[in-house]
Amino acid sequence: MVKSIISYFNNLSVRFKFALVYFLILLMQILFFGIYMYGQTTNSTVKQGQLVMEQNLLQTKESILQKRSSVETAAEILALDNKIQNFLDYSYSSPVDQIMDYQFSISPIVENILKQNRYINSIKIYMSHNIVTEMSDSYYSVNSLNEPVKFKQSLENKPQIDGWISTHEAKARALKDTFGTGEKVLTYAKKIVSNSTFRETGYLEIEVKESVLFSMLRDPIVTKLGEIFVADNNSRIVSDNIPQLFNKKVSDSTFVGFHPTSKINKVEELNHRKFIFISIPINEIDCNLLGVFPSNNFNNEIKISFRNIVFVLLFSSLLFGIVIFFTTTVLLTRVKTMVKAMKQVRDGNLNVSVNVKSTDEFGELGVSFNHMTSRIHDLVETVYKIELMEKDAELKALEAQINPHFLYNTLATISWAARKVKSSQIENISNSLARFYRLVLSKGNRQITVEEEIEMVKAYFLIQKIRFEDKFDVVYKVEEDLLCKKMIKNIIQPIVENALSHGIEPKSGHGTIVIKIEALEDKICIKIIDDGVGMSKEILSKVLSGNPESEKGSGYAVKNIIQRLETYSGNKDAFTIYSREGIGTEVRILL
Repeated sequence: MVKSIISYFNNLSVRFKFALVYFLILLMQILFFGIYMYGQTTNSTVKQGQLVMEQNLLQTKESILQKRSSVETAAEILALDNKIQNFLDYSYSSPVDQIMDYQFSISPIVENILKQNRYINSIKIYMSHNIVTEMSDSYYSVNSLNEPVKFKQSLENKPQIDGWISTHEAKARALKDTFGTGEKVLTYAKKIVSNSTFRETGYLEIEVKESVLFSMLRDPIVTKLGEIFVADNNSRIVSDNIPQLFNKKVSDSTFVGFHPTSKINKVEELNHRKFIFISIPINEIDCNLLGVFPSNNFNNEIKISFRNIVFVLLFSSLLFGIVIFFTTTVLLTRVKTMVKAMKQVRDGNLNVSVNVKSTDEFGELGVSFNHMTSRIHDLVETVYKIELMEKDAELKALEAQINPHFLYNTLATISWAARKVKSSQIENISNSLARFYRLVLSKGNRQITVEEEIEMVKAYFLIQKIRFEDKFDVVYKVEEDLLCKKMIKNIIQPIVENALSHGIEPKSGHGTIVIKIEALEDKICIKIIDDGVGMSKEILSKVLSGNPESEKGSGYAVKNIIQRLETYSGNKDAFTIYSREGIGTEVRILL
């Protein structure tokens, strides 16, 4: 049944297919899209809210720990200060001397610590020898036993353990007529142990205002999406930023499932509303940072978006008449696929085919297109192979015709030198000729290095210098980096032979041939320059066309080289000649 329906649909005309698909898509959008997207977006937003709020609380935690670190560092500085250690460890004969020593030696140190740490509310040092020191942001002094009742009450408040004590009312000062300020503070206590006697000589107590340590909890930017507060490990709320919760149990708040020292990040339903509950332990001060965030605070924008989506869907149904007209043109994706494939064929890519899945109009067109491209590809590949074979045969024929004329002249030179003198010149000529042909043949390779090509030219010039009796000089200007580069063999020798025969030999005086090889962007530039008799524009034109007037074969050599360069590189501008009568000639080859 399903196969029959698919087959029937595939064989429908394209216009009916588009109309049917459009109606199905529109119906599914109206029924499912809005509800699905609302649910997915809501869940995603709540999860994102969990991550954002957790990061928010972590930043708040870092702020609290930074202040805690400053307080503990200040306590460490005071407890380890040598002057304070000596002051506490020393037994004074007179309380007056002790008070004077404190005023001039110890008080500046404690006062400086207090000024440098804006988080500290007050500093108390409980000492042996019946003396208590106190410092705050506006008051400091030392008291002896002149007021024993107040001193005794102050000693009763001496901390019993090291570390942090959660929020409590600030302690009364022995030097004032009050028993408490009503200020809510957290206390950090630390024993002072003598470095010399290793005994406890005092106790340091630093008070920090709750409003200072937990100031971030009062920032409207932090709390605009919910409630954030701090509870200790006894589940008692110790931050006063939410006054109605201060000093109460966490269970009295809206937070669900609190466990001290446990990290929590969850979504729970409470009174038919969803809330994000986050708890982050602050083990350094034995507290926990708690946050309660209603999920609705994150979903208000989603509700507005949902209403907009419904409106858009309804509006799109009203425009159905216009949309169905354009779908017959816009949604013909298979036509676009066909056009794209045709463009690839136009650009030379014949390995293109379209996927055919039906027998409708586009299916028949796709089958014909695939058959056409396959046939074209086979024909082009056949023609290409034939052309390669023809070029290869032509290239071999051209290379075989290069050197007979030179071989004849060389043998004549050897004969002439043998008749003229009886010397080792005949041996040198023979060796040079052998080296030359060894490089020309190069074991059948069509490419040799630039260095080997230069060696071939040097062997040729060695023979010709004997023949011309040093009538010319040769200058080589070759970049060393190019010596190892590959090039078509036997390109330079026919050109220097032309330079010698048609430029230097007709000249009455001594001549010079310069062979210059250099890098030009990504190519190798070869220049053969002579100061011979040069050529007129008419002769130059005939040489370039391969129809020279001379019978020495210069035009043939040039035509041969041009054909070889075009065959290998396909570049018709790789060979150029510049010449002026009476000045000389420059041949330029780009590889």
